[in-house]
Parts: sequence; C-alpha cells; structure tokens
Amino acid sequence: MDSQESLVKNLLMKVKQDHLASSEFDVYSLVPPSPYDTAWLSMVPNPQQSDQPLFQGCLDWVLQHQNRGGFWGENIAHPTIECLTSTLACIVALTTWNVGHDAIQKGLAFIHGNTEKLLEEQNGSFPEWFAIVFPAMIELAETKGLHVYFSNGLVEQVFLERQEILQTRRWVSGCGRQQNYPALMLKYHEDGLIQSPSAIAHAFMKTGNKEFLVKLNSIVQTCGYGVPAVYPLDEDLVKILLINQIETLGLAEHFMEEITSLLGQVYRSYISCEEPKSMAKNAMPIQLYKHSLAFRLLRLYGYRVSPRNFCRFLEDEDIVAYIEEHRELFLSAMYNVYRATDVTFTGENQLEDTRAFSRRILEKETMKDCMNLVRPISMTNLQGQIKHELSIPWLARLDHLEHRRCIEREESLGPWTANALSYRLSSQSNATLLQLAIENYSLRQSIFRNELKELERWSKEMGLAAMGFARQKTTYCHFAVASTASNSSLSDVRLAVVKSAILVTVADDFFDREGSMDELEALANAVNRWEPKGLTGHGKTIFNALKDFVDDISGKFFNKNGYDIKAYLQDLWCQTFASWLKEAEWSRNGHAPSTVEYLQVAATSIASHTILLPAAFLLYPPPEIDILKKRQPLTNSLMLLTRLLNEIRSYQKEQEEGKPNLVLLYMKENPNLGVEESIAIIQKTLDEKKKEFLELALISDEMPEACKQLHLHCLKAFQMFFNSTNAFDSPTELLAHINKAIFDPLRVEDVQGSFMPLNSFQSTLGLKKDKSLASHGKSHYSSSKTCNGFFKSTCAIKLQGNSRKDLVTKPYSRILSLEMRNPTIYTTFSKPKAYIY
Repeated sequence: MDSQESLVKNLLMKVKQDHLASSEFDVYSLVPPSPYDTAWLSMVPNPQQSDQPLFQGCLDWVLQHQNRGGFWGENIAHPTIECLTSTLACIVALTTWNVGHDAIQKGLAFIHGNTEKLLEEQNGSFPEWFAIVFPAMIELAETKGLHVYFSNGLVEQVFLERQEILQTRRWVSGCGRQQNYPALMLKYHEDGLIQSPSAIAHAFMKTGNKEFLVKLNSIVQTCGYGVPAVYPLDEDLVKILLINQIETLGLAEHFMEEITSLLGQVYRSYISCEEPKSMAKNAMPIQLYKHSLAFRLLRLYGYRVSPRNFCRFLEDEDIVAYIEEHRELFLSAMYNVYRATDVTFTGENQLEDTRAFSRRILEKETMKDCMNLVRPISMTNLQGQIKHELSIPWLARLDHLEHRRCIEREESLGPWTANALSYRLSSQSNATLLQLAIENYSLRQSIFRNELKELERWSKEMGLAAMGFARQKTTYCHFAVASTASNSSLSDVRLAVVKSAILVTVADDFFDREGSMDELEALANAVNRWEPKGLTGHGKTIFNALKDFVDDISGKFFNKNGYDIKAYLQDLWCQTFASWLKEAEWSRNGHAPSTVEYLQVAATSIASHTILLPAAFLLYPPPEIDILKKRQPLTNSLMLLTRLLNEIRSYQKEQEEGKPNLVLLYMKENPNLGVEESIAIIQKTLDEKKKEFLELALISDEMPEACKQLHLHCLKAFQMFFNSTNAFDSPTELLAHINKAIFDPLRVEDVQGSFMPLNSFQSTLGLKKDKSLASHGKSHYSSSKTCNGFFKSTCAIKLQGNSRKDLVTKPYSRILSLEMRNPTIYTTFSKPKAYIY
C-alpha cells in the first residue's frame, strides 16, 4: 500500500503543479484546442504580405497535430463527425499555403475512407451545426482544387438537410449578403456579436474590418496558436466543469483547497446574476447547464443559493414551448437541471416544478430508444447517464461506485448542446485527472480490503461471528460504509461505524428471535449498569463486545482530546437496548401500540444514531459532546428517515413474525386504507422529511461539516439498502456491487480497445512544455507523442502472491465465509455474472 500511496501523492502533486497552481491558474489551458478554428486562423493572410499567413504558428500547429489516422481531432480511439469538419478545414488551410502535401493526402484518404462510416453512426440524425458546416467545407475544399465530393446517399442527405435548414432560416452575414458558408453564421449571437475564432477569422477575411483583426490577435495572445472553439471562454463554466470532473472521479478529498477557492469565485458570479436579463434562445442550453450545475455544486458545498437562475424559464410559456420543441438540443441542460433538483429543500415549489418538467423532457427522449427510433451514436453516452439518473435516486447511489462508473465509462461531463460549441475539458487535463482517479480508486480498494480483514478478526475474536441465529452482515455493512464515506483518511471512522453496525445487527436479532424475555431483560439491565454480572451465553458475548468497542472509542478520543466521553456512549447504547426490549415486549405480548407511541420507540430502535455518533468522535474536528447530548435536529431527522425507510420495505416480514410495523399500524388506525395507500402516505412523509434533512445536512451550522457529512453518508447507506427492496436481508442482491467496490480491479480500455496495466504517467503521456508559445505569454502543454485523447488504462490490483485467478475466486470465498455461515437462513448461493470475465 505504501507504493500506491506514494504514487497517488506524486500524481496529485503533478496535477496541482501543471493545472491548478493558484498563481498560474489559466482556464484556457484546461480546454482543448479546436483544429477547425485553428485551421481558419491559419487561413488568414497577412495584410502586409498576402502570400503569407498572418498566424504562421497556427499553420504550424495544424501541421504538427494530425493524428496517425490522417485526421485532426482529439478522439483517436474513435473519430467522430467533428473530425470530418476539422480535417476538411485543416487540409483546406494547408492547401491554401501549399504546404504539408503528405498531410493533405492522408487527410483526403481519411475523408474518403471514413465519411460513410461516420455518417452511418449518426443513424440518419445529424446535428444542425454539422448539416450546415460539413457541406460548406466540402464546397470550400472543391474551390481549392481538393476533390472531396463523392456520390454517397448519406452525404447527399446531409446536403438536403442543409437546404431545408436554409430554406426555413435566414443566414445573413454582417455585410447583409447571403454567404456560401452559412455555418459560420452559427457562431454569431443573436445580438450580432461573434463568439468563435473561426467566425472572427471568416469575418475578417470577408470584410477587412480591423476590429476583427484586433480580436484575432487577442485570441492568439491569450490562447497560443492552438485556439479553442469558443472565445472568450465562460471562465466560470470551465471552473464548474473542472470541479464537477474532480467530484465525479472521486478526487474531491485531494482538492478541497482548490475547490473552495474556485467555488468562492463561482458563488460571487452566481449571486450577481440571480435576476439576470432575458437570454437569447440559442444561448439557453449552455446557460441552463451552467447555472444548474453551479447551483448543485454550491449547495453540496454549503452555500445558500437561490435556484431562480435556472428555474425562471418555466415562467415564460414561449421558452417552455421552445424547449419542448427542441428537446434534443436541451438534453444535456435538462439532465443537469434534473440533477440540481436532487438538493431541493422544504417549500421550494419552483424546484419541484422544474424537476417535474425536466424529468418529463428526459423521459420523452429516453422513450426514443424504446421505440427503436434513430439516434446519433454521439448521444449514446449521455443517454446512458440519463437512464442511470432517472432509475436510481441520488440518495440511493453510493459515491464510491459512482466514481468507478465514471472512471470506467470515461463519461463526457461537458455540456452536449447538439452544436459545435460544446465546452469540455481537454484530453490532457482529463488524462491527468483520470490517471490519478485510477490510482486513487485502487488505493481505496486496498485500504477497504485491509479494513475488512480487521473487521473479520474483531468479529471472530469477540465471538459475534459464531452466533448461528444472527445475520452475519460484516461485509454488507462495511461495503455500505466504505462506499459512502470513502475518503482514504476516514479508515478509523469506517471501522467504528461498521463495528457499531455489527453490534446492532447481532443484538437486534438476539432481541427479535433468540433470547427469552429473562435473557433480554438481563442484558438490557447489564448495559444500563455497565456491568456484566449475571450474564451468560449470547448475552454475555454481546455485552463484552460492546464494552470492548466503547472502551476503544473513548480511549482513542481521550488520548487525542483529553476528556472522557465513555458515559455518553454508555447512555447512548443503554437507550438503544431499552428500545429493543420495549419492542420485544410488544411482540411477545401481542400489543399494537399507536403510531405515535411506536415511532417514539422505533426511531431509537433503528439505531442509526447509535451506529453513527460514536464514530463521529473520531472525525477531525470532532463534534462537541454537549452539542450531541442535546440530540440535534439533524440526528433526529436521520433517526426518523432511516426508520421510515425500513418500515416500508420490511412490513411483510414483520407481519409474519408478529412484530409491529408502521405500515400495519397505520392501516389499523385507518381501516379504510389498504397496504398501498398506507405506504404511499408514509412515502410522502419520507420525501418531505428528506428535504428537511438535506437542508440541515448541507446548510446548517449546528455541528462540524465532517459530522454533517457522516449523517448524509449514513442516510445514503440506508437508502441504498431499502430503496426498492430490502437488500440488506437479501443473500445475493448486493454481491456484484460489493465485488466492484472492494475486490474487482478497474476495467478501463486503452485506445485499441484492449486492457492494459498502468504505465508511468510521465512517460506514457510524454508531456513537455510547448516552447513555441512562450512569446505569446502562454506555456501550454503539448505532447511529444501523437495526440490520443484520454489516456486509457486499467489498474491491475496486485495482491501479494496472488495470480489473476486468485483475484477472481478469493473474494467469493471471503463473502461465502462471512455471509453464508448459517445454512438455515441462506440455503442458496448464485455466483454473480459480474465475476465472469
């Protein structure tokens, strides 16, 4: 593990030095150069010497950045239709200056050999920008003597689609004349301002307007010779994308200082436009994307912000109709709008309406797949993200597995707005973060496996693993805790939470199904006295394990903080055992309490606070004991929510066992209601209480941030267990997820589609400083190797002395030994398909 920790630290240092150094932070270094726009700048002639390019450096950039496949573009693993327009622009630029003859031939070969295939991948549905730009670039190439037009049904279809667009819209240049290359007019805002380097270059060549020349010089001065697709950049949006990428890859714990600084800047901009002016319709997708993602991140990091920036569109019927008519254009925006509503607080009706609207838009688009309608392949990834978002609530998703999903799928996290102006982080920026994420995830897995061994040892040593009546859920509990509170620094906290959960599970089963009333009363009394005198058998085993746990936590806390919390912990467990005893009395006496009486006891007996609070004292900084003694609203909210989640999914089991359950008690008090109606009422209460909980967990200042986050982690674990079924009691439902979280190596493809081990980060990327940009005040990175998009690799976890076969089989023997020890409870075991390679 030491070597893995060192590697993570070295990669982290490199990422921070190369991309996030506060004194040199440059958003332009984080976005990829656009071959299309760079090619257009390289076509601009020098006003004083028309047979020479004005920006020789841009022309050199074009010459240096052709991929081995003959095209220009970032994605070497799978060229996209953007590579067609970029390649056409680049070979036109080279032809304009009669240079790079071999590169031109390779580019032509790519166009002729791949156009049909890339167009087929769009399944007959072409983005509007492409339907205009592609034919225009073919026509421009023909005027240069490049014979790229060929008879192909799909190419002709694109031309026909352009004709239809031009017939329904007016594409007029700044001079008032219809242009041969109307694609460039897409780069104008509705207020007439040009927003991309290619458009500025085209406008200057057509008009000679010196204002355009000033802008071109400014672009090169700011960006270097490889220019972006958008200028000027929305710097706040780039910062938001970077924070979101760090979050989604599971790296936030390493960048808290940088995230805090960047979010502070984003917050100031966000609140300055809470009453923004009306925006042009063509700018709406990117603005909705930006404001909704900013809102989500700001709330998750404790900022109290209004959702009005991205919700106000619902107030305009014309805009609502426009979005519904152009759903595909707004798909990425609506996806992030929907995600933003995950953090809705009580009384935010506008957010509720926005959630309903965005969900409806997303569901309509996903229905196209069910109806076998054509979709561009470029949207497949976004479609997968949308389906995942709609199918599993945010609170039921485990962060650690979400990080894995992002790493393995290498999901595009930039806004997809169906045009060529999509913001995204550069492949080099993503590559460094991805490499760090791979190593970080693998390090966490090795930590988790060591923690699980320690928990097995403790459970066995305390005698808890040998109790035949009790559910053996060590692995389940550790999986849930590790997958929510996954930061590497929280190991002691995780161990404490899981030990509490093991004790709760075993003791709860003892009170539910094993102990006699005399034994239960004796154990509850012993916990109250904190003295095991008179205990025997299972009761004595449980008490001894509990005492060992409390002594350990209180001892560690005293050594660090200098005062004793043992009495508080003892009282916490005493209340919990008293609640179990009360429920046992109800069950064995056949007593049906009122719903109010039941919840007063059941909110304690669910023991979520008993699992959580002892471990909270191991956080840094720890909560003040006087604060916890007062039982804060956040803790009370957690106790109620976890109880309600359990009640909805366990009523059938508890009905069979003769135990009280809120669903059944509510029906008893309301005879006109059936099971489904009773559940629906409880679910509505649950949904409303979650909003209260989120506001307390994210915004309130009643306890330290780390303690609030631990409450949120606890709720997410319970939500996962009881989201749609009672997964906690299922012997197999979670096994595939457990394997992915703790045992399975990451599976990330390299650029050829095969699996590869990790290589040296520096040597693989071959990064070096691009000295040619120094004169322009920039020091961007270029690659000494052919640009190949994302660095793709798989992290092969190395266990000492284990072969790959061991990696596949040993996790199963581990889970079997822990979860299948009681054949009277678990009689079947099916091997999850996730482990079949």
